[in-house]
Amino acid sequence: MKRTVADVLVDALRAAGAESFFGLPGESTLPLYDAFRRAGVRHVMARSETAAGYMADACARYTGRVAVADAPGGIGSPLLLPALHEAYNSSIPLVALTSGVPLGQEDRWPTAACRHQEMFRPCVKATIAVPDAARLPELAARAVRLAMRGRPGPVHLDVPSDVLADPAAAEPAVTDGPAAPPTTSRTRPGPAALAQVVDLLTRARRPLLVAGGGVHLSGAYDQLAALTDAFRVPVATTFNGKGVIAETHPHSLGVIGAKGSAGANAVAERADLVLWVGSKAGDKSTGYGRLPGPDAVCVQLDIDEAELGRILSPRYHLHADAATALEDLAGALRASGWQGAPAWTGSTGALIDEPPGDAAPTPGRLIQAVERICPPDTALIADASRACSWAGAHFRCRSAGRSVIAPRGSGSIGYALPAAIAAALVHPGRTVVGVGGDGGFALSCQEMETAVRVGARLVFVLLNDNAFGLLNRVASVGLGQADLLGSFAPTDWTAVARGFGWQAHTVRDEASFERALKSGIEADRPTLLNVLLSSDAASPDFRMYAERHAVRR
Repeated sequence: MKRTVADVLVDALRAAGAESFFGLPGESTLPLYDAFRRAGVRHVMARSETAAGYMADACARYTGRVAVADAPGGIGSPLLLPALHEAYNSSIPLVALTSGVPLGQEDRWPTAACRHQEMFRPCVKATIAVPDAARLPELAARAVRLAMRGRPGPVHLDVPSDVLADPAAAEPAVTDGPAAPPTTSRTRPGPAALAQVVDLLTRARRPLLVAGGGVHLSGAYDQLAALTDAFRVPVATTFNGKGVIAETHPHSLGVIGAKGSAGANAVAERADLVLWVGSKAGDKSTGYGRLPGPDAVCVQLDIDEAELGRILSPRYHLHADAATALEDLAGALRASGWQGAPAWTGSTGALIDEPPGDAAPTPGRLIQAVERICPPDTALIADASRACSWAGAHFRCRSAGRSVIAPRGSGSIGYALPAAIAAALVHPGRTVVGVGGDGGFALSCQEMETAVRVGARLVFVLLNDNAFGLLNRVASVGLGQADLLGSFAPTDWTAVARGFGWQAHTVRDEASFERALKSGIEADRPTLLNVLLSSDAASPDFRMYAERHAVRR
């Protein structure tokens, strides 16, 4: 069969470094799916465009490479927006591939026409409209490069729907397969600014380094560990930075902010110098503005110059890549003769909250059981809302690297299941555990079929309180309405999961949870643990929210 423009597009994306493809087909994108098949590319067909976007997001986080999510024009393409919103705010490199208006049909109301550039622009680094098939290879490669350049993020590539099935103009040059992945920018800090930071660090009595998701994106694990090993600087993380250092490391405090532990926050409030590395220092990361303490001096390091001073008021800032800046900082500290920070935190590893010892299962204790029972390299994927908070405060990453992820950029629910499917495909030999509430699970439960079809082995911990539990608690504190949203009609999620071909267990106590978790780890198919909970379980971030609201009143 003769090559088509769709073949050219797939080859161009792969040659630029994109290897992972997710999407939902439409009539206009069928030639693209034919090209995937002919190229031997593994393309994961999801059951919704949003889920496909979340799969691509998780794939990019775990591989460090650009992933592609495709959607047909019309009603399909807008459903990518929730995933692009998350990827943009969390700096995840994606290419969103849509089929646009046919050439020459602009303003003529072709079926399912959608003004993609205007719609996507707020949620992407760039939106690229392909004007004709001849420029497709060039623009596809540009989209992949832009996704990784500087602060990573999603890029939108809009291809006219009528060109994909056209014959290719010419045979491409032979390649040896996908190119090496595009690299992040490696900007180094200026020597004058570096000297100022060294001066502050060596004079501080209680220095603290707060690492954000930018450390993951830079791959700065070795540089961070080397600095803290040599100079005993304690390290806390934001939720997106969780895992940049092993949380069993003696100088790790764990997660701070609204998604962290009370113990870690108490220590962080005492710091007199805080070096923020690769973090936007948003409201949840700063505990709604409580961190750092009022007398702390701040220094901010970020690859994105626009983030420097946006929220914090740093004494100094370093516009640089995390890996190169931490390496240069360690070298400058050695040259200064500094012997390291005094011991001041009183901790010897991540400070993990101890959940209450009630008779009924509590989410915090269940998350601790996941850590205790599962292998050290387990991938834990949490929805936003309370599941993310329990994962941040009660689960320790036992090695450096991406292991725990959640959609902190957008606060999405419905993310954990499709993201866990992608994690299972990226790491087929790794234990993968998803966790989320029943409100979010209902938004993506159709992807249970996808998990079975693609052979994804995972365990999903469904925290089932039969309600939007967090929202009811927020309404109770904020509005005095304890049951504003009521409860859902009862759903037998165990039966639903079995209907999709999953192994499934209903869990009512911790002993049965541990047995079911062990069974799920060994199973040859996905497993649902339907944990029946009370809706009044309080997560760490809710307690901080309640305290803040009480102060405002």
